[in-house]
Amino acid sequence: MSNLESKGNSLAFTIDPAPLALGGFALTTFLLSSITSGLVSITIMPAVVAVAWFYGGIIQVLVGLWELAHQRLFQAVTFGSYGAFWLSFAAFQTFFAGKIPAADLGTANALFLGVWVVFTFYMLIASFRTNVALVIAFILVEVLLIPSAIGFATNNLGALHFGGWAGIVLAIVVWYVAAADVINHQFKRTILPLGSLNQGSKAKTAMNLQA
Repeated sequence: MSNLESKGNSLAFTIDPAPLALGGFALTTFLLSSITSGLVSITIMPAVVAVAWFYGGIIQVLVGLWELAHQRLFQAVTFGSYGAFWLSFAAFQTFFAGKIPAADLGTANALFLGVWVVFTFYMLIASFRTNVALVIAFILVEVLLIPSAIGFATNNLGALHFGGWAGIVLAIVVWYVAAADVINHQFKRTILPLGSLNQGSKAKTAMNLQA
């Protein structure tokens, strides 16, 4: 339920929709990682793609635009970019993967994942102004991406499985961050701690930058 605060003759939303996007990222990551870890068969990929289009992709992009409109740069860049990642993944799997020669598909997947290592790295640096849970999440994104890209490039199943299990752990961490934001907001106190990186102030929501 949205909290509204009156400002003159206008109403302004006072909540951050970050948990919605975090949930989309976590769920989609968990589904794909369940495949790449070897936990379930690749035959369920159409279900992953369907979720990537909407919950992982469109929802995150919409939340990113909301965050941008409210001048929250870190959140906007995070959700807008990872939302675009999942939309790109869904489009690639739906329209383009079948057109790539089988011998080159591993290289294409490695390139698709590998370039996100750079983006995630500088967002990891920026995350040190948020909280411990988010820093761990961004580290896990790197731990997911690097071995997965290597696994696709070298056809190394062990590296792919390692990246997949890292993705499952990542999903659990991000779900925790989303749950903490919602539960702490509902109870108006800290039920699930996120680990402050600035003892002088406390963030109102999980994705808020520490001042």
